[in-house]
Amino acid sequence: MEKMAYISLYRKYRPDSFSSMIGQEHIIRTLVNQIRKGAVSHAYLFTGSRGTGKTTTAKIFARAINCEHPLADGSPCGKCAACVALSQPSNMDIVEMDAASNNGVDEIRYLLEKVKFAPVDGKYKVYIVDEVHMLTIQAFNALLKTLEEPPEHTVFILATTEVQKVPATILSRCQRFDFRLVPADKITALLGDIFEKEGKAYQKEALALIAEAGGGCVRDSLSLAEMCLSYSEDEVTYTDVLEVLGACSPSAVVELASDILGGRTDRALTSVKTFVREGKSAGVLSSDLCTAFSNMLYCKNSSKAGAMLSLPEDVLKATAEVAAAYDNVKILRCLEIFSEVDGNMRYSANPSLVLETAVAKACDDYASLDASGILLRLNRIENQLKAGTIAIGAQTPAAAVSFSSGENLAQQMHTYLVRTLNARGMIMEYMYMSRINESRCSFDKGVWTVEVANNAQKLSLEKYKSDYERVLREKYPDLIGINVVMEEKTDPVKEKIERVEKIFGADKVNVTQGGKENG
Repeated sequence: MEKMAYISLYRKYRPDSFSSMIGQEHIIRTLVNQIRKGAVSHAYLFTGSRGTGKTTTAKIFARAINCEHPLADGSPCGKCAACVALSQPSNMDIVEMDAASNNGVDEIRYLLEKVKFAPVDGKYKVYIVDEVHMLTIQAFNALLKTLEEPPEHTVFILATTEVQKVPATILSRCQRFDFRLVPADKITALLGDIFEKEGKAYQKEALALIAEAGGGCVRDSLSLAEMCLSYSEDEVTYTDVLEVLGACSPSAVVELASDILGGRTDRALTSVKTFVREGKSAGVLSSDLCTAFSNMLYCKNSSKAGAMLSLPEDVLKATAEVAAAYDNVKILRCLEIFSEVDGNMRYSANPSLVLETAVAKACDDYASLDASGILLRLNRIENQLKAGTIAIGAQTPAAAVSFSSGENLAQQMHTYLVRTLNARGMIMEYMYMSRINESRCSFDKGVWTVEVANNAQKLSLEKYKSDYERVLREKYPDLIGINVVMEEKTDPVKEKIERVEKIFGADKVNVTQGGKENG
């Protein structure tokens, strides 16, 4: 006996009636009412994200308008002569065309030549054109006239994921239906029914994770579910789905997020390096961090967070505990930082470095001068005032610094500046200033003078001088400004002679030039 070929889940469980469609109730209701009233239009445009049911709905609708005895929900009965005939691959009344590979004017003209012929088995001849936005301008023009005034027995259903590429002349001649992304809870319920039919045990959290990873696309969710069925032996678990996705452990991600919120830069960067060495993608880790911070916002602000997030109990508890320790501004700032990482990685040759930079920035409230960073610093001062750790009117350590304190103030300023630039991730500013020896710095009358060896160093420091002044004024608020000067060039031979004379005495040193003795 010949073994049957394996059929993928998304093909095996493709809906064959309106009642089995999920997430598109607003479209199904309209189409069913048109069938019941006999008000079928001559042209439809189905648009929306991939895997949301556009082609499937088109096929059901094509059979339903030809069915002799539609069911109560408007679906085809599947038993009448028309339904039986149209279910055969050789039927000539439902014609499907993929515009991605048949996008020329010749293909459209060939299709339109068949339009004039009456249907063989049903009342309508239905043409389903998938990915219609791929047609050329000449092909659209060839379709235009027939689409406007087709024969009474002809119905066109155009499907596309990029409706903005379809000419307005085509759009104006069609009834447009926008397919929405399918809610995660409905995909989760669908996956549960399929797993039960397949005889596979599962954890509810695992199905919720699959649905979330599908991003509202049923076909993507079913493809991922199929991989999980192959990966798992007895039961599809939450951990199994994480492994298939290549995602990080939620508990470990929450711990990393806690270190970031707490400003523990050393631990956070060490964790990131460990994840990367274990083979985790920097992009996936960044996405997981975004999810963790988003979950914290839900836990902190919603009493229904547990039902909405569908996380394992231990992960939900850990997320809620971390969220309770920080305010919304802090969590939101981290979420904003990591939401930008994905876009930055696309243009970087080193994605791990982009992620590490974002982690260091999120750990340090002083690393950004945007509104959120300033607000965090203000909140910190307010909390210190409430706790009584700062007295109103008292000077902060930075403001208490006096220019008269210490003989090596210029060198202290250099050390403070270099360390602060490095801590805040101001790489270029740090690199140029760290090359300057602190002995080359001097201070007089509120002006910090930096002596450089060449013009290239002078140009580099001048470029970032305003940044240096801003950082120094945080600790030295009375600083007037920074002056960058070139060192005076001296005669190296003369310098050597002066050093020798200083050691042995000028009266004991004879200098010769060109082999002749002087003095």
